[in-house]
Amino acid sequence: MEIKVNTVSIAALVYMYLGVVFFFIGWLKTGYALAACLILGAGFLAGARSWCQAGADDKVHLSKGTLLMGAALILFFVWHTGIGAFTGQAGDWAKHNAVMHDLIEKDWPVMYRTAYGESMLSYYIGFYLCPALAGKALGSFRAAEWMQYAMAAIGIFLLWLLLIRIGKVKKGKWQLLCLALLFFFGGLLPLGQAVCGSIYPENFPFGSHEWMNPETVRIQYTSNWSLLKWVPGQAIVPWMATSLLLLKPWKTENYMLIGFPVIWYSGFAMIGLAALMLPLYLYDGIKNGWKRLGKAFSISNLLFAVLSGIPVLYFWGNISGEKPEYLGFHWLDYGGKPGFYILFCFFMFGFYAILLFKENRKNIVYWISVTALLIYPRFAMGLYNDFTMRASIPALFMLLALILRFFSEGNGQEQDKNVVIRKTLLAAGLAVGMIYPLMNLRESIVKNQIGAVYRTESSMSLEPLADPSDGEIPDDFKYNYYTYHLEKDIFYQYLAK
Repeated sequence: MEIKVNTVSIAALVYMYLGVVFFFIGWLKTGYALAACLILGAGFLAGARSWCQAGADDKVHLSKGTLLMGAALILFFVWHTGIGAFTGQAGDWAKHNAVMHDLIEKDWPVMYRTAYGESMLSYYIGFYLCPALAGKALGSFRAAEWMQYAMAAIGIFLLWLLLIRIGKVKKGKWQLLCLALLFFFGGLLPLGQAVCGSIYPENFPFGSHEWMNPETVRIQYTSNWSLLKWVPGQAIVPWMATSLLLLKPWKTENYMLIGFPVIWYSGFAMIGLAALMLPLYLYDGIKNGWKRLGKAFSISNLLFAVLSGIPVLYFWGNISGEKPEYLGFHWLDYGGKPGFYILFCFFMFGFYAILLFKENRKNIVYWISVTALLIYPRFAMGLYNDFTMRASIPALFMLLALILRFFSEGNGQEQDKNVVIRKTLLAAGLAVGMIYPLMNLRESIVKNQIGAVYRTESSMSLEPLADPSDGEIPDDFKYNYYTYHLEKDIFYQYLAK
């Protein structure tokens, strides 16, 4: 059967913008909410029209069997990530569930009152807003979890269709393999751990499924499975935006349409996406004439640029608040072990990049993604260096798309020995990268029973933790979720309900 790519793209954009619309309606004063929704609607319609007019509408071809099998696998895999609490949830779900609890139980905007004073929830809440509305309407946290599971599955389904088109994957079995990579793609972490353990044995007391060696330096390029297990809200929409960028990389007049909603889901992923868009934009001008740069000043881009002031003001109260210096943005000190940077880059993406070089040596997308992935480990921000982990999400997804294209090219034709060897090595590397994700999946299947609820926490609220003066509260909580000193905050004073 044929599925129009433009239809999938518009569905993905609607998916990305639902949370934004609900934020405007729920958090802004009535007049500002109406104005913001009107501007968003005008920008969206102008951008969508421009998007669909760009050449012929491509189609994705799937058999009904492949489509049904893919949908079933998506439901199965998402079930085992912990989304919906059908299986054991990762530790971060205590925070995720606390955010959703407060969005369900409290009026919007969500306010907290402690002995320290009044504060406002200021976080990437896009992933929680639709489920929270379901929970409010039905008076049930469980209903919100079911909605979150459904939303995640729908998002992954749309991503799968986009990735099939981006990767130029045509055969049914390869399309299902494409879905497997969407869930389980990651670097050669087990091999990286083994090498680092032999070089730095004194710093390696650790068998993590996410970190190469946090005792040496805290950097991580997270596998797709771990992203879905730990921070699905910061993965699905950034992947969608990257997919749309790859689908039409030179449609600079639609960059804001693609990128604007991402900030409600992950600020660092938004930085990573912008870091890909800017060099693409400049390259387009250099290669095709500087007049091309004027395309970026489209009606859609300008309208969304106006709206961008809202999230900037919303998050600014959190970003600008006083925080310990070690949580701030800084150059990463490797503590006399500079070789770890080289090992990390090689095992977490460099092995793939080297094998893809010959076909992509003139591909600007390849060079931009590889350059970004080389830069991010030199910097740190946050208690666990969320900057490196999350800013890398778009670039790693670009690398995945290039891998799929490499496997798709020449299928069914006789290929020279060099290509066969590189494809074999690449397949072996991908298999190594899947070891930990598949171990996590197996553990989930074995340990959990259908029908049980494995919720990390559902009644926890962030309210008792909204006190930066309390030394007993972990820094990871009290500095990540709140805007304090509301009397000085522009968003609260002028825009919020």
